[in-house]
This record gives sequence, C-alpha cells and structure tokens, in this order.
Amino acid sequence: MRHWFWILLITLGLQAQEARIQILGTTDMHGHVLPQNAYTLQPANQGWAKVASLIRHQQALNPNTILVDCGDTIQGEPINYVRNVLRRDLPEPSIAIMNALGYSAMAIGNHDFNFGLPVLREAEQQAHFPLLSANTIQADGRPAFTSFVIKQVGGLRVALVGFTTPHIPSWDEPANYQGLLFQDIVAAARRIVPRLREQEKADVVIALLHSGLGRLDGAVGDENAALRLADQVPGLDAIFTGHTHQAIQTEHKGIPIVQAQCHGQVLAVVDLGLRQEKGRWRVVAHSERLLKPDEGTASDPEVLSLTAELRTITDRYLDTAATNLLVDLDSRWSRMEDTALMQLIHQVQRQATGAQLSAAGCPGPKLFIPKGPTSVRQFWALMPYENQLAKIRVTGEQLKRYLEHSARHYNLSWDPELYNRDIPFYNFDSVDGVTYALDLGQPAGSRVKNLAYQGKPVKPEQTFSMAITTFRLRGGGGYMEAIGFKSVPELITKATQRNLLFEYVLNRTSLNPSPSNSWRTIPFLDRERILNLAR
Repeated sequence: MRHWFWILLITLGLQAQEARIQILGTTDMHGHVLPQNAYTLQPANQGWAKVASLIRHQQALNPNTILVDCGDTIQGEPINYVRNVLRRDLPEPSIAIMNALGYSAMAIGNHDFNFGLPVLREAEQQAHFPLLSANTIQADGRPAFTSFVIKQVGGLRVALVGFTTPHIPSWDEPANYQGLLFQDIVAAARRIVPRLREQEKADVVIALLHSGLGRLDGAVGDENAALRLADQVPGLDAIFTGHTHQAIQTEHKGIPIVQAQCHGQVLAVVDLGLRQEKGRWRVVAHSERLLKPDEGTASDPEVLSLTAELRTITDRYLDTAATNLLVDLDSRWSRMEDTALMQLIHQVQRQATGAQLSAAGCPGPKLFIPKGPTSVRQFWALMPYENQLAKIRVTGEQLKRYLEHSARHYNLSWDPELYNRDIPFYNFDSVDGVTYALDLGQPAGSRVKNLAYQGKPVKPEQTFSMAITTFRLRGGGGYMEAIGFKSVPELITKATQRNLLFEYVLNRTSLNPSPSNSWRTIPFLDRERILNLAR
C-alpha cells in the first residue's frame, strides 16, 4: 500500500512541474461572418460562423486555452460599413462575437483605423478584452493603446503583447489617426519584452503582430517584421502574425511563428509544453498547426444570433437595385487589355476629379458582373476598401515611370509564370487617357512603348492631371516613391471611391461602358493562358 502511495506522490509532483497551454489565433477577419461570398452568395469555408465552431472544439480539448486576434477586424465586409457609418447604435459585430468566444486580446490592424479613431475607440469600449498596440504612441510619447495584458492560465502568467504595422501613414487618411505615431515594431519590443519578463514576472510571452513575416535583413520601420522580431528580440515564446492574408506555419530560433489565413479560412494553433526548473517556467516543447473549416463544419448558432439584425439591414442595403448593364463586366482580362470593367472605374475617377488621366488598380482576377439588372451588392466587390480619390499633377517622365512600375507585375513573356508573385494583382495599375504598350520581352524598367496622348508622343516635360486613389497617394504599391512625387494633390474627394462608383451607377438606368483599347501587351497574351492562371 505504501509503495503505491509513494508512486502517486511522485506522479503528482511531476505533474505539478509541467504544464501545457494552447493558444488559438485568428487574423484579418475583415468582418466576414457567414460561410459565403458576400457578393456572389456562393458558399465558402470561411467566416466567423465556421471558425467559431473550430474555436469551441479546441477550447473543449484543453481548458488552458488563450484566444487571440491579430487585427483588421472591424473593416472589410459591407456589414462593417453599414454598422460603422450608418448604424453606430448597433454593436460592432466582430467585437460582439469575440466577446462571446472569450478572446483575451487583439492586436490593432491598419484597417481598424479606416473609419476613424472614434469608431475604433467605440470598438475598444465594447470589447471585453484589450486592443493592443505597444508601438503606437501619442505625440507626447504616451501609449495610445494598451501595450500588453497578463493572463493567468494553467497556473502560468502569460503575457500577450501587441504590435501594429508602422506603415499606416502610407495608406490611411491622416484624420483617421490624428495625433498618433507608429514606431518600429522591433525597437518597441526591445523595450517592453524585458519588462514583461523582469518586472511583470511573465512565465510566457506571446507577441501578436498585425505585420507579416518580412525578412531577416529587413530595415527599421518595415511593414512586415515578424522574422526580424524573432531574430533580434530575446524572450519571446511564440509569435502570431497577420496583415498579409497568408497561412503561415514556421519557426525561427526555436520560436513558432503562425498566421491564420484571412477571413476565417484558417485557425492557427500553438501548443506550448512547459517545465518548472529552479523556480522558473521554461518552454520545453511546442507544436503548431493550421486548422481549416470544411463543408462539415457547422455554423455557430450564437454567431448567427448576435449578428442577425445587422445582417438583415445590410442585405436590404446590398439588394438595392443599381442599373441595367448592357455588357458583361469581367475582371479576368484586366491585366492584359483594356476592358469594360476598367473603363467603368476610369470613367468614375475622371468624372469625380476632372482629371485628364486615370490610374486604377486591377480589382481582382475572378470578379464578374453579368449584363442585365444589377444590385449594389455586385458593384461593392469592385471596391471593398475605404479609399478616396485624389487628383495629382505628373510630368510625362513621371507618367512613364508610373507605367514601368506597374509593368513589374509581369515576368518575361516566355517564363512559365506570367505574373510576378511579389507584386500582387491590386498593385498593377492601368492608365486611361493615354495609349501605350507593355513589351514583356523586355526587362522591368524598359517595357513601356509608344506612349502617346491624343495621338502624339508624350514628351518628358509635358504635364497631366491624373486621378489616383488615396491608397496610391499615401504610398500604397510604392508608386509615389517610384515616380518621385513630392507635391500635394490638387484635390481629394470627400466621398470614398466606392460611394462615387455607386453615385455614378445608380444615376443611370442603363450602363454600357466600352473599352477604348488604350493599351495592350506585346506579345498579345492568349486568353487561355490567363484563364489557367486565374483558376
């Protein structure tokens, strides 16, 4: 009997010196609630309703679970616009869902500023958890948001510290973050992580970044800094990232780095095994995995209930009749030739600004609005972000450099992959109001041919007014840096690009945008190849 007693005591003693905690992470939800595409209404394995079911299942497997999010949470889907602009009396939908699920913290993302600080502060007040950003400060140096939170989990003190990509001034309107400064993530972490270990006596430190992997040799102030953080800041046990919309599962220097794919397509899971040695806990094992909802994943009933009223209002808004299209709008060809869809966007931009030229990014490779009666829902997909329009003045030389910068999106025409994966589709711009060709048999920087305005070659010293989005104006895609634009815009619209599109469309009983055939590629790319690439 005594023999078994001692075995039991030893076993209990060993158990007391070990612990296992689970951290679940989401990111870049952008307000996706239902498992469907909000614009086509086609089913999709994504959204809060499905990912919540995965979360509840994982929580049941291990009661020592922490739930975190890495930002871009309150902007994106039409439901966010309706709540944040039209119905501020209703709860913010994602925050309500996160409260119900028991989130411990959320790192603030760049798009969380899109509706302005008052809306973000409202979300902060509604949340039963802190919104974190240790590298966002006020002009006087004081923290603008909570930097970290300590959670007691499984007998451990777990510190969650949040960071926001410092590139917000490159994308957002200054009024949306007035009085705030965004510091380098690594520099801020070097200050705060030792404090968490030494003063706060954290047993585990988890970093939540609205920032992607980046590079080990990245520079101070980089948009994406997770690898540099893992490499240069001791004392971290795991890093959850966001911002780049990718699914990531890797590690550096033994530190797990994970990112849940955007829109709830993936739930990131990190398990940490710890052992107490000489009075201190140490991570001795870790494992990471990415869980995906599938057709068999049920929609969480509480998520549906919490968002029912706002979803009904949003659907009523989206189902508003728009116009009668006399031609299909097909985005598949937008990176190989002028199209009816791109002409519509250019017409809206030129009318809203009075500019001679219009530069617009590709809205995506798989958007399609068939001819016939249309609704607001279908056009929303073309412009999901809260950008405004600006009118700037450029020289002929700057215009050529703008187009060369855009043409980097292509590899050489004979390469197996036509598009350069380092340049996403939304950073490929076409320009309307001039004619030109892009010779894909030439290296990047030497591709623009036959650039002409009103039938005459463009001269380097000529000047033109050009409509662009404020995303471009603030540095998005690197265009302003590429052309050396340092002037102030002649105009910035009060309305967003999307609302200007709606105004244009809803004021016309029928719409028949016609391509002007203003540009092309050399050689002319066959459509079958484009179709294969778009799949």
